[in-house]
Formats: sequence, C-alpha cells, structure tokens
Amino acid sequence: MTAHWDELFLKLHNQQVLQEELELAEQDQEWMTFSVEEAIEGLSSGSLTLPDGQVIHFHTLQAFEDQLTLSIPRSLIPEVSAEQSSNSLGGVVVQDKANGIVLGLRPTNHELEQEQLESYLQQMIEHTTRKHSKMKLINHKFLLIQGAAIGCSESLFLLTPIPFYQIAFVRSWRGKAYIGSCQFKLEDASLWVPLTYAMLHHAVWSDNLDS
Repeated sequence: MTAHWDELFLKLHNQQVLQEELELAEQDQEWMTFSVEEAIEGLSSGSLTLPDGQVIHFHTLQAFEDQLTLSIPRSLIPEVSAEQSSNSLGGVVVQDKANGIVLGLRPTNHELEQEQLESYLQQMIEHTTRKHSKMKLINHKFLLIQGAAIGCSESLFLLTPIPFYQIAFVRSWRGKAYIGSCQFKLEDASLWVPLTYAMLHHAVWSDNLDS
C-alpha cells in the first residue's frame, strides 16, 4: 500500500484519480494497520501491539491548566517551550523527531460556536490552499465525539524529497477555536491515520470553567 500511495503522490497532477483511490481506501479501511476502534482500545489499555510484534506504549499528557487530557504514544516528546506554555493556555507540540512525526494543538483568539464549525473549517481549508499551493487537500469530514463536533481535513504535501500526510482539526471549546494537526510521512499513514483519529476520540476536554 505504501508503494501504491507513493506512486499516486508522484501523480498529483491527476487529482481526481488520487481522490477516488483514497475514498475507496477509506471505505474498506483494509489498508490501515488497525481500525480506529482498535486504536481507541489500545489507548484505553495503555498499549497497542502491531502486526509485526512491535508494541506502542501510551502515556497521558495534561494541557491547558489540566483541562485537556491526551493519551499519546511515549515516542512523542513535548517541545520544551510548548511544555512550559501548556499550563498558561499556550500551544502544545509533541514530536518524534527521528521518525518525522509532529502533533500540535493551539488555542486561537477567534470566537467559535458549534454551529459555526463547518464555515470555519472551510475558511481554514481555503486559507491553507492559498498559502501552501503545493499542499493537496484530499478529504474533509466532521466527527461527533463526546457530544462535540470536530472538523478534520486531510492533505498531502512534499518536504523534498519525502511526501508527508497531514490531518488538521478544529473544534470549539468554551466559545473559542482550537486548531491542531498531526503530520507524518506518507509511508507511515497506515499506522498514524487511525492512531490520530483515535487520539481525538480518546481526548477529554473539561467543561469545568472554574478549574
């Protein structure tokens, strides 16, 4: 599947072919290492065993004055500056530098209510398309998680000479827009696509405004 996706990436001029192939892959999900549901179970138990026997261990990351709880692979290490600012409503960035994986989340000053999420996501996509002309949008969707909607978009881009995959997401929390993304090598998409969505499903956002 990796070789197939790499071949498709090299033919990005034919966007329709790429879109059709990815839609079919998403429908059958057979290309993924495991399902999102299996990844969520792994996050809940603290570890996930891959088909090759490798075990991914998870740990908990607290952010935004302990109002957000994320379960992430232990290989993702917080950046020092982000770690220091995570308790003062700054951004959170964790990464596995050796494998080219970056997960980030930041608050914005933009007011955003649930009913405005669709238009806000569309604005994000349009802005990204204008600013990064070589980034190719391949999919966008809305998830309902724990009663809250999350808008997601998936894109391909090239960090010469390596193709990368990005899942960007946005949600309304306490009336503000929170934007995040997870980036990884295209060859690792079968693992990190389900894992990223599992982390979104498993995250706990507190509604306690007095904490």
